Amino acid sequence: MKNKSFAFTIDTLEQAEKIILESRIYNFKPIFHFKSYIIEGFGFDFISSFKKILYLKYGKSSFKLFVDCGYDHGLCISMITKKIDYTKLKGNNVILSKIRNIANKNRVLLNQSFNIVDCRNRKNIKSKMKEICLKGIK
Repeated sequence: MKNKSFAFTIDTLEQAEKIILESRIYNFKPIFHFKSYIIEGFGFDFISSFKKILYLKYGKSSFKLFVDCGYDHGLCISMITKKIDYTKLKGNNVILSKIRNIANKNRVLLNQSFNIVDCRNRKNIKSKMKEICLKGIK
């Protein structure tokens, strides 16, 4: 059985930068998780600006994004067309199968399973990264 990957729940750019720097020490690519309330409050522009800033500073291969869209199908489709790496969507099977077809065409994974680590408390980022990596799960 394959181990699940880890996604780090963040709210700020500072948290993302700390995680990227720590992940370079342990030699793995972090996946940043954004909860649905962040996107509902700030909109898609927040995610695209966040992505651009980190790409300019650390490069395209330094992280991936995982966005929880809740029940908002339109938001999920816009995330998929903008090629956000992973999206999570709740809904009935008919709608999920149609959106999964759109995701497959854009090479985006829908409802991927992750172990989610909450890193919104800035003090514990180093200790959480060390704990995850010492377990041997990357």
